[in-house]
Amino acid sequence: MADGSDGSVSPDPSAPIGGQYWLLKAKVIAPELPGKYVRRASLRQHLDGVLERRLTALQAPAGFGKTTVLADVVRDRRDHGFVAAWISLDDDDTPNVFCGYLAYAFEHAGLDLSLLAQHGDGFSSPAVQQMGMLARAIEAHAAPCLLVLDEVDRVPPGTIHLIDRLLRRAPDNLHLAVAFRSAPGLDLASHILDGTAIVLGADHLRFSKADIARFFEGRLSRRALSTIEERTEGWPVALVVHGSAQADDTGSLSPGAVQLTENYLDVRLLGDLSAADRAMLRDLAVFDRIEPDLVAEVFGSHDPLARAGALSSLDGLLTAVADDRTVLRLHPLLREHCLNVLSAEDPARKRDLNKKAALALARRGRLTPAWRHASATGDSHFVGELIERLGVFRLWLRDGVSRLSSAGRYLTPEAVAAYPRLELLQSVLLQLSSKPDEAKARLEAVGRKTDGFTRDREGGDADALMVDRVFTEAVLAAGNLSPTRVYEWLPQGVAGTEEGERSSAPSRARRALLCSMLLQRAEFAEGERHGLEVLADSDEDTRVGDIFANLCLGMSAMAQGRIREAGERYGLARRDARRFDRADSCLVVSSEVLLLELDLERNRKRVFQRRTLDGLGEVRAAWSDVYATAVAVKAELTFVQHDREAALELLTQALGDARATDSQNLARHLEALLAYYLVEAGRPDEAGRAWRDCQLPCDIGELLDLERQTWRTMEAQSCARIRLLTEQEEYAAARELADRLCETASDRGLIRTRLRGLALSMVVAHRAGQTEQALARLVEFLRLTRDVDYFRSLVRHREVSRILLKALLDGDLDGDTRSAAESALPHLDESTPPVAEIFSSRELEVLEQVGRGLRNRDIANHLGITDEGIRYHLKKIYRKTGTRQRRDAVRYAQSLRVLS
Repeated sequence: MADGSDGSVSPDPSAPIGGQYWLLKAKVIAPELPGKYVRRASLRQHLDGVLERRLTALQAPAGFGKTTVLADVVRDRRDHGFVAAWISLDDDDTPNVFCGYLAYAFEHAGLDLSLLAQHGDGFSSPAVQQMGMLARAIEAHAAPCLLVLDEVDRVPPGTIHLIDRLLRRAPDNLHLAVAFRSAPGLDLASHILDGTAIVLGADHLRFSKADIARFFEGRLSRRALSTIEERTEGWPVALVVHGSAQADDTGSLSPGAVQLTENYLDVRLLGDLSAADRAMLRDLAVFDRIEPDLVAEVFGSHDPLARAGALSSLDGLLTAVADDRTVLRLHPLLREHCLNVLSAEDPARKRDLNKKAALALARRGRLTPAWRHASATGDSHFVGELIERLGVFRLWLRDGVSRLSSAGRYLTPEAVAAYPRLELLQSVLLQLSSKPDEAKARLEAVGRKTDGFTRDREGGDADALMVDRVFTEAVLAAGNLSPTRVYEWLPQGVAGTEEGERSSAPSRARRALLCSMLLQRAEFAEGERHGLEVLADSDEDTRVGDIFANLCLGMSAMAQGRIREAGERYGLARRDARRFDRADSCLVVSSEVLLLELDLERNRKRVFQRRTLDGLGEVRAAWSDVYATAVAVKAELTFVQHDREAALELLTQALGDARATDSQNLARHLEALLAYYLVEAGRPDEAGRAWRDCQLPCDIGELLDLERQTWRTMEAQSCARIRLLTEQEEYAAARELADRLCETASDRGLIRTRLRGLALSMVVAHRAGQTEQALARLVEFLRLTRDVDYFRSLVRHREVSRILLKALLDGDLDGDTRSAAESALPHLDESTPPVAEIFSSRELEVLEQVGRGLRNRDIANHLGITDEGIRYHLKKIYRKTGTRQRRDAVRYAQSLRVLS
């Protein structure tokens, strides 16, 4: 061997072609395909044209499978009888060495090189001449030939020049496929522009979700598949690691697999980076979303982000977030590795960066990511301080119950012990988790610690503590806190309600809570005033408060018969709740329930096409008034669509749940509903016993009391009592209560309640044989419905209503009354539309096996489907039944008599 003029080692000219002792055969042999190799259809579509274009280039960082993909192409072309040469390049491949391997690769691929062998100076000629002679041999072959060059970016510039020359002047039957991590300096642009080349990047080489499933040979559950897809983002090398060490559905890796991954990332991916670039990358790994403005604030400039974007080794691993192309994120495994290194090498810097990020995000109102960064500092008091800045009421006012739950995940016992307002937050979360005793005990403990909620922690805010106390009391009362308590605990003088002070937390809390509580007690004028003030004070910090106010104002309009306004308020609330990117599901469900109630009261056909109400468990603990409404609507739909026993079963279950969570006000409302439907089901004796056992009121004054109960509970108890007295033939008592109910409703503007009272009074008079009085009540009802089409009260007593309505139409009536009667009659003649099938046959099969106590795996084996299939059907069943637990879903199905 002799030294070349460029310092390279030249081949021995006396050695035969292909027999050079210095040539390494491994460099011209395409690697073997791995055992789990998956051919991907989308990628093959691009690669199948490799012999139809001059150049196919694969550019991606390490681990994207460039070498494996090209090795598959080479083997496939050879299997089809084509000449396909392979060279694995490295930094020793100078021009002369490269040309030696070029000839060797083609000879190994089966190309006839006798033309070169006839010239004794074949390998002693200059590199360009050698390449020209090889080109003539390729041209003489005539059939398409493929040359694959792997890791082109590793060769010296002189070799790049030769490859460029080969691309420009090679015969038409020579096609190249090259792979590299970073741009090697080839003139790709001219070939791309003239349509003779394509470049496939990291996105082309990623595994799709379907490809990942095939890679794991269909062994993954749907949950595990989603987890793997999220953690690997289709990065082939990450899939290989997970494939060899996948532990469970969480995507956790064994210690050995973690070590292997870190070694690969350090050596293959990050090994060529400078120390400064590696440090910069570790800093950026602190962010799960790398946002330009946030990076600039934390680091004082955009430089780290600009430098990261310029690193070609991160192509495909530093990607744009789908919803904002300016926001980037590191690949999960790469980020995890960089964070581990930062934790080990400079934990103080990691804490400092996380603290700066937390404060910056908190200033932007990005609370959950702020708390996440604060938690990463390991300083529980810092986390507590950030959460306490808003407190339980303002967190709810901004983002609803979901934000409270999010905050609770970041609290530690140390933080809670130091901040009384955080203890109130925990009390609310306990209540929402159906642990009322623990919630009450925590609230009382805070009261003792703070001298009756008058003294916050040192440096704290006593007014904010009182606001959070009142809100917590309201939640623990499931929305039924007395307005008197609010007046007492949040007097108008606290922070005032003058124009300059409207936005203070105490005044906002006072208005929002009084809006709900006054309207629940039919104090509509004052309650609506507070609700409108809530909306007038709207800003980015009161989004959930605005939705809440619209729901309250909608219920007020519904109760008073302002149908259009009620529908508009509910519609606004539903729209805003759905649009809100952190939508509080409780508010979404509440708006659906109230719209459904409005349709039912108007006896609209579409209401009977609704098969169920979903997500009621989320409403029960937070807003009992709406939950009671939902149960009442659900019971009535079940009663008329299925059978009476199904409705009674539903009410009994709801009542049991309310008692189990010590929801006394809710329980009394549901007890009244159960008694009402027992009477409707022809079981008045049971209704009477239930009334006595539950100690429901019999005194008219207590029944109609709006100081201690909501107007809905007053209405439910009074109507149930009237029905019970009627069936017991105590007509005088029933008539007196009905008359008093109508008077109270008229005084308070409760049009819905008044119509129900008139309909019941009509039934009482008819049953007592007082036809004239019954007709008078019907006329009074019809006159009200000229403006308020709440016909459902007549439909509930269809038989009596039809008899009296026809008798009325046979007599002399004024034009308006006759028109109202004619409008009502079709509602009585129409039968209730049949309910659609709730459960599919497969869902019924699953429910039957669940009812037998079988586990998912056993059910899957019994039905011949996968575990994931069982989970899929259970999710649909939970949505349809509005339940969250298996036993509750079974009980619901049994109550509908669709399951034995």
